[in-house]
Amino acid sequence: MRSILLAFVLILSMLATSALAKAPLFIADIDFAPYSMLVQGEPAGIDVDLISEAAKRADLTLDLKFRPWDELVKMVDDGTCDGAFSFFHSPDRERAAMFMDAVPVHYSDYVLFTKVGKEIPFTDYSDLTNKIIGRIAGTDLGKDFQTALDQKVVQLKEYPDLASALRGLLMGEIDAYAGNIDVTYYRLKAMGMTSSIVYLPKKIVEQKPSYLVMSRASSFPDKEMIIQKLERALDLMRKDGTYNKIARRYLLRY
Repeated sequence: MRSILLAFVLILSMLATSALAKAPLFIADIDFAPYSMLVQGEPAGIDVDLISEAAKRADLTLDLKFRPWDELVKMVDDGTCDGAFSFFHSPDRERAAMFMDAVPVHYSDYVLFTKVGKEIPFTDYSDLTNKIIGRIAGTDLGKDFQTALDQKVVQLKEYPDLASALRGLLMGEIDAYAGNIDVTYYRLKAMGMTSSIVYLPKKIVEQKPSYLVMSRASSFPDKEMIIQKLERALDLMRKDGTYNKIARRYLLRY
């Protein structure tokens, strides 16, 4: 009887070890340079490099894949991935995802971009009355923007990705594009278009934290443990200067 019990315990141990040995699948946005992108087919970007270094320090192996943003969100919702980055907090997101709250992956500023010569005076949302503002579908632009939208002060046109949004701005479909200042300017610089499209000085979202999340619907074990290990590693990376060193590879402001 004792030998049967020992065998049973051994089998359970082997199953647990096998489950933990499987690397959790994390998804990053494929169109979010300089935070996440593919460069000559290789994963790159501030968030990608940060999470990779944090995983290394935490002795974790992550399986990293890239998907378009809308597909990424769906995979978190239905549990076909174990984790993702980078997410803003919202009630809907919190129902589907466990947030690594203690240490944001990065902070985001959002502004309005316009064509040169078509700048809009913008000190208050009343300045945008009847203007058509573009954004990437699903982007949270804060309470003030949502209030202006609900009150029909502004009109909204959504695009599936940054390239189509910028094309819409250039073609006159929208009066301004509301986007992440670093992501949009990085793309404009790569396209040689920083003299054709400019951003207005007033920020519509300022220093909004973005987080790593794990899918609540995922069946991966010990999700809390993974979050805690990555939190500790990222916290130390901010304190020892590693965060700024990595970010400086992509953005000079660090």
